[in-house]
Amino acid sequence: IMPRTVLPLLFVALFGAFQCHAFSTVGMPLQRARLVSLRGRSATCATSSFRMSSVEADAGIKLSFTQEMRNKAMSLHTFSQAPKEGKVKDQNVNTVVQEWQTTGEDFIQFLVDSRAVYEALESAVTKGEFQIFQNTGLERVEALDKDIVFLQDKYKLSVPKPTAQAVEYASFLLDLAEKQSPAFVCHFYNFYFAHTAGGRMIGKKVMDETFGGYLFEFYQWEGDVKETLTEVKGRIDTLAKGWTREQKDSALDATPQTFQKSGALLRVLVGKARERAVAMVNKVQVKGGKITKVPEAAYSQNKAAWDL
Repeated sequence: IMPRTVLPLLFVALFGAFQCHAFSTVGMPLQRARLVSLRGRSATCATSSFRMSSVEADAGIKLSFTQEMRNKAMSLHTFSQAPKEGKVKDQNVNTVVQEWQTTGEDFIQFLVDSRAVYEALESAVTKGEFQIFQNTGLERVEALDKDIVFLQDKYKLSVPKPTAQAVEYASFLLDLAEKQSPAFVCHFYNFYFAHTAGGRMIGKKVMDETFGGYLFEFYQWEGDVKETLTEVKGRIDTLAKGWTREQKDSALDATPQTFQKSGALLRVLVGKARERAVAMVNKVQVKGGKITKVPEAAYSQNKAAWDL
């Protein structure tokens, strides 16, 4: 079972697209092997070109509320995922998306789970002050419906029920919208914006490796998605202008929770790869505190031994 501390890091992968470079760990002390595996990755944020950095925030420049949320989210990134703005030490390689081995069954489960959450979000914004978030161009339910039907028809995949994590998160969001408006906006922002950043990187890997490069509707938007995001940020900032500092802080405090709950949905994409990796670790030979042999496999060339 994956440790709970890993789940927030899985969602961090959505915000920071990162790359893993090839390296060898044979003959290397275990501690150093792990450090090399962590340092061998870099990260970029797909939306950083139009967002203010934490450096600017530190310089005393007044930030909009969405910029505050962005900085809070970046503070939960690890150094390897966001070298310039990450503030969390890397502890393991569990978030290396390049090592995930997603099957068609895994992916359709992820789409079904994602749909449950997006449906809750789209339902919540039909009421009260959240109506400002209707018809943003970021809506995903219709696109997900098309992709799920495609997987049924093309690959004869059965449509699973949403996982308990997805059902719980969807229910949680609907309840949050009724009781804690600022916190709901934090979830709204992080879930939608993350999908347009690292979410696209994850999707591209799955589409290329599992579906022959087929471009799913889930990863397509009308027009320039950056322009759409900018417009949506404006809507969020407009709503937040009426909030007290205490309300804004309560929204920012919800950020780790958005990572936790969203990361739980990603677990299905890394799960089988994780299990295979553990099996491979059991075959790694160690002598005198050094790795002496790593079994040959598609991904064993690009990883430190996990959980030794």
